[in-house]
Amino acid sequence: MTEFIYNEWLKEYCSKCTNVFARDSEEIVKQFLESDELLPSEYGWRFSDIESLSKQALAAKTVQELNKFYWTDLARNIEAYAVMTWWRGNELVRSCLNSLNAREVIVPAIAARSLLELSSVFLLNANSLDHVFKKVTFPPNTVITSEELDNLVAKMIWGTRYQPESDFLKQTNIMTSIQKIAKNAGAEQVLPNYEFLCDIVHPSFIGNTTFWSHVQQKYSDGSERRLMSRLTERTYNTEITDRTLWALGWSAICLQNAFVMMRNAYAGMLENLNRP
Repeated sequence: MTEFIYNEWLKEYCSKCTNVFARDSEEIVKQFLESDELLPSEYGWRFSDIESLSKQALAAKTVQELNKFYWTDLARNIEAYAVMTWWRGNELVRSCLNSLNAREVIVPAIAARSLLELSSVFLLNANSLDHVFKKVTFPPNTVITSEELDNLVAKMIWGTRYQPESDFLKQTNIMTSIQKIAKNAGAEQVLPNYEFLCDIVHPSFIGNTTFWSHVQQKYSDGSERRLMSRLTERTYNTEITDRTLWALGWSAICLQNAFVMMRNAYAGMLENLNRP
């Protein structure tokens, strides 16, 4: 899979792109897929519910043991979230890639839009975890917990906007996350590209233009015969493909960076926790 990524037509198309994420998207996707080969296809998540957590807490004989069980359980949940988010990203990357190779327009744009959402939230969560973990210390004979982390991890895994069980688990509106990411240096194009791709998902103007090929004939009264086509060799709105490739490249990089950042964050915390 990593030896052959883009079809010849797509390679040629990208070579003419001026934006670096679109132009270099094949190499970015190849690196992502190579990283994916290092991850397992099955993952054992040791999960503790409230009853189990209570039993573990009662079994702890020292403050250090109490801290260890609490923070280890938190790290397990974070690792599980990172793996499932990576797997979701992998499916979207492959779907977007396969559709682009087939010269489709709408489906890869929809996948690219979802990738922007997933990678943006993943990156925000990774930054939040990294920020909190760097502040965590374990003074002797002191039980250390973090309500901030508990709430963040719960929302990362169980947060939803579809009939949430409580306001506590109501997931943040995706536009809020996109706008927050877009304020960072180098991410200025996230919001306009996301809004453009959203118009393709919705029954709106930009999605309609994917089938507008070219003007076949102009009449004396000023009207035109415009050809609409669903054939793959048609002339279509190349801006859609440009922005799709940009979103694919940008998201693939963000997914990799967020995964590594999140892994290093909880690994560093556990190392600090287990230090004598």
